[in-house]
Amino acid sequence: MRDAIVIGAGPAGNIAASELASKGWDVAVVDWRENLGEKLCTGIVGMECHERFPVRPEHVYRHARSAAIFSPSGIEYPVVADRTTALIVDRAAYIRSMADTAIGEGAEYILGRRVSKIECSGSGISVETVAEGPISRIDAKMAIVTSGFGTPLLRMVGLRAGKKTDHMVGNQTDVRAEGLAGTEVYTGDHIAPESFGWLVPLDGSRALVGIMSRHKLNGHLQHFQEFLTAKGKISEPNPAAKSWGIPLKPVSKTYGDRVLVAGDAAGFAKPTTGGGIYYALISGQMAGRAAVEALENERFSASDLKGYESQWKQRIGKELRVGYYARMLFESMSDEQLERLMSLFLSDGMLQDLVLSPDFSFDWHSGIITKTVRHGDLTPVIRSFGPIVAPFLARLLRHSVTR
Repeated sequence: MRDAIVIGAGPAGNIAASELASKGWDVAVVDWRENLGEKLCTGIVGMECHERFPVRPEHVYRHARSAAIFSPSGIEYPVVADRTTALIVDRAAYIRSMADTAIGEGAEYILGRRVSKIECSGSGISVETVAEGPISRIDAKMAIVTSGFGTPLLRMVGLRAGKKTDHMVGNQTDVRAEGLAGTEVYTGDHIAPESFGWLVPLDGSRALVGIMSRHKLNGHLQHFQEFLTAKGKISEPNPAAKSWGIPLKPVSKTYGDRVLVAGDAAGFAKPTTGGGIYYALISGQMAGRAAVEALENERFSASDLKGYESQWKQRIGKELRVGYYARMLFESMSDEQLERLMSLFLSDGMLQDLVLSPDFSFDWHSGIITKTVRHGDLTPVIRSFGPIVAPFLARLLRHSVTR
């Protein structure tokens, strides 16, 4: 019997495996993919994330300190910081490097096999995997589930009743974009209903174009690409797009008997932007350390593991909560209201006060959200948007000052 099994070799799973293997525990990592890291993602990480979980220089496409944000009517608002605020990285290579580290520390990776069944008993966890050929079984003392958003494995371990989750759908493809200086963000329902689209430069003339929304995306990405082509931003549309789910709220419970849940499987992504790498890494590290403690003490019940949930709530709980209500506030505004708010929020003086202030963080949004909704010039404007917007503003004001 192994000490632990990690299901999912994304950022959360790889970091959890490293935490366990580096302490000498026998850990196996199972993933249905043969090529790790190949998940749809824009691959933008903040500098704090880079400092805690370093990106190798060869995996960095660009150092980002500027972006252009376009209002629903097409007005461009340049945002230029005096320092690098984020890195645009080769996401697949970044994640594979974490797996290489875990392997070097002694973790065993079992790739190309999908988990079909999990059973938990008083003596351990039994995991069955399938591929071409016979069913394989792995027994372990405990498991960490990091197998992505919407994973059915949570139901197998009794952690979710299967009701519909609150989420968005992202749609993205790669294109050619000559001379793209920095990331561009486009707002307006004609781009992505109640959300936004993006154009992110990679290396050379390669770029990623995508949109996300909780509404059905019926040709929106194609229309967005045609719009960008007409503006001369990209050479031509690429029809080979892929979609993925983006959680907006954590699952109701992230621990059980002999089980912990981290990363997208737990619902850990920024509700504002959909970014999930940093929160996945934080939660994966916490889950790995909680598993080490459980193994050291030979205590695996839900009551023994519940401290993990308290830890992540203390670290990222407020960010998830405030970010969620900020997204609800954003979605409740019409294009006309958003246009008015952006003209104030992205004005030169306001940018210096909020986005370009020394305490702005790419990785932590609750601070700027709180400053925005409590700003003397912005709050009256938001209140004037009427009864549809009012309840979300009220909740945001309440939750922005509580943990």
